[in-house]
Amino acid sequence: MTIPRKIWKVGWRYLFRHPWQFGLMIIGIAATILSALPPAWEAASVMPRAALHRSGLENKAQKTINVTALAGFMFFLCGTLLLWLPGMDLTVSFAGTFVIIIGYALTAPIVMKWFMGGISPVVSYFWGTLGKMAPREVISSISRTSVAVAALMVAVSVTIGVSLMVSSFRYTVIQWLDQTLQGDIYMSTASVNARQPTTSINPLVLNRIENWPGVLRVDVLRSVDVDSPDGFIHIAATNNSSLTKERIFLSRIGSPTEIQSAMQKGAVLISEPLANRLNIPGQNGEITLYTDKGSHIFPVAGIYYEYASTQGSLSMQLHTYQNWWRDKTITAVALRLDKSVNVDWLTSNLQQSLSPLQNLVIRPNRELRQEVLTIFDRTFQITGALRLLAMVVAFIGILSAILSLLLERQRDLGIMRAVGLTNRQLWGLMMVETGLMGTVAGILAMPAGFALALILILIINRRSFGWTLQLHVDPAPFVLALGMSILAALLAGIYPAKIISSIPAAETLRSE
Repeated sequence: MTIPRKIWKVGWRYLFRHPWQFGLMIIGIAATILSALPPAWEAASVMPRAALHRSGLENKAQKTINVTALAGFMFFLCGTLLLWLPGMDLTVSFAGTFVIIIGYALTAPIVMKWFMGGISPVVSYFWGTLGKMAPREVISSISRTSVAVAALMVAVSVTIGVSLMVSSFRYTVIQWLDQTLQGDIYMSTASVNARQPTTSINPLVLNRIENWPGVLRVDVLRSVDVDSPDGFIHIAATNNSSLTKERIFLSRIGSPTEIQSAMQKGAVLISEPLANRLNIPGQNGEITLYTDKGSHIFPVAGIYYEYASTQGSLSMQLHTYQNWWRDKTITAVALRLDKSVNVDWLTSNLQQSLSPLQNLVIRPNRELRQEVLTIFDRTFQITGALRLLAMVVAFIGILSAILSLLLERQRDLGIMRAVGLTNRQLWGLMMVETGLMGTVAGILAMPAGFALALILILIINRRSFGWTLQLHVDPAPFVLALGMSILAALLAGIYPAKIISSIPAAETLRSE
């Protein structure tokens, strides 16, 4: 058996043993064939004489701009309808997102035509004759330039959308930490599950810290999983009297004071993931739990935002929990200190004094916040590489479009150089053209990126994890994306400008 046949046999054996790779290969081949069919059909159907003149193709492209824009609007509506469909199917959500992006990209030609017509007086004011020529040249080659602008717009919009999603996620984490890590020092037992310590704190420890100098208040917590008709549910029972003022609510029955009063009477709070999982409404909601006294229905006083678990959790007053469950265990303590107390010093003092009684994890909440944010930033560093990769792909796309356009415009540029266009002016013309293309791509990417961020934050994340991120709009991603778009377009124009300026004018006139 020859070496090529061995390689072929081993390759097929590997693909059949790994169906995912085989499926990706089939998708790649099918996508390549399908993308080649329209240009192949057009190349076979066009008359040979018409194929020698690009003006016919450009006239055809100019006539189809309105139709393309209408098709883009219809795609946008279809994508929006897919996203509004009820249910938590991520496949439908991603399909709707894809259709919306395609629809928005189809509007690039008509928007670019409007933009070039409107910007022409401004560009001509700064660059004179070259400023008048550049927008016209971009529009006259719209079959090429619109594709490059659409590709660059999609890449830049992805960077905006991902940047806004990550910044909103980080803002949400900070808000959640502020409402969760109330107090100055957090104490718990060493546990395998960091989120849910279950080992009891020694009652002697509680007695010691209640009258500790500098401690204004001691909030205790019982963290436990209890059974219900819907499976086990995590409960956080606390004596924190200001809990309802510190939570950020998705929905609630009234003011924080009214919610606190309802909780004193036995009502509970549930997190958004739990409400979504069990389909519990924010108003007049109820949840059934199996207690030590039998099954009991607890009224829901509010739904709060939570980002610790996709399963969700339930909060209640400690006395309510101890009334229904014969359990006096305390699993965590939060200390609120006087402002004059040095938190780090007191933490070290507590650790030394309480270690003979019990091995406890005692940490300042400030340190916990910083550690969480450090882990968060480290986790999302990969998004920077993904954004850079998207820009590189867009750069290659716009570079290939400009190079193709350059081959078709060699004779026109040669005529310009023959009648007096200098190499410096040629460079200026191409830089203005590519700069305008980058500008319109960046401007188009701003609303597209914002819409993508809304989809990721309000729909994709909610259907994936059951929680809603808090939207945080920062102008920096928009400004940075516009600059990146213009810079990418300008860099893509350098190599073609260098090539055409190095070719003698007589040689470009002979090219046909």
